[in-house]
Amino acid sequence: MGTGIAGLVATSGQILNIHDAYKDERFNRGVDQVTGYVTKSILCMPVFIRSTIIGVVQMVNKRRGLFTKDDEDAFEMFAVYCGLALHHAKLYDKIRRSEQKYRVALDVLSYHNSCSEDEFETARAMGVPKSIPGLDE
Repeated sequence: MGTGIAGLVATSGQILNIHDAYKDERFNRGVDQVTGYVTKSILCMPVFIRSTIIGVVQMVNKRRGLFTKDDEDAFEMFAVYCGLALHHAKLYDKIRRSEQKYRVALDVLSYHNSCSEDEFETARAMGVPKSIPGLDE
């Protein structure tokens, strides 16, 4: 967070359209140095879920020319869909976990609500008591 163009976008929430990455002091050259890749232009924008930044999407090195306002608008729509997809994935995961908890609780209750044939026969042989002292406590 806060390092390079993506880190800046992640903390600020602002779209950045960098025409020459190496002329921008905010650009982190470390990735290019490690990979041998040469970054020229960058279009970077935040991904939101309910007004909270949850990630960043970035395009690098447009094949012809520089990233334009039309590119920004189209990429912003992509970022919105990314946010929606991640939000729905998170909701689905939450529902799935709730269902798993429900199944475990049902299994536990079912286990404690059942008995073996031997336990049943023993209880039937004893009969139903006329009173159980301390039951209402």
